[in-house]
Amino acid sequence: ADCLHLQLYRDSKKWKSRWCVMRKLSPVADCLHLQLYRDSKDRYKQGQTKASLSLQHFLGVQTGFTLDKESNTIAIICQDVTVVLAFDTRERLIQWQVKIANNLGEDEQFLVQIQSAPARGKTPPGPARP
Repeated sequence: ADCLHLQLYRDSKKWKSRWCVMRKLSPVADCLHLQLYRDSKDRYKQGQTKASLSLQHFLGVQTGFTLDKESNTIAIICQDVTVVLAFDTRERLIQWQVKIANNLGEDEQFLVQIQSAPARGKTPPGPARP
């Protein structure tokens, strides 16, 4: 299991500081599980988890967005759930991206070129990020 301190976990509309353990239940599993603890003490003394999230049917990740003043963010997008996490440093964010890619594979990325949009639309023609 990989243990990483997670600065913030998005729970409803609030950020909550948590300690996170990311693990696969078996080496051949195509699913990751995140267990969130209040702090590292709770994790090491086998305390109660604050949340247990199953990342089944992984679709991709999105990073580089700012949400409620947090900018080192990652959204892990699965078919049934999107988990949003924020970190204290960019380096820690990159660590998580690498661990997710190593365990679930790379997400699909597509270059989109907008040719035209309705006159009232606020989307300019040109390259776009999906």
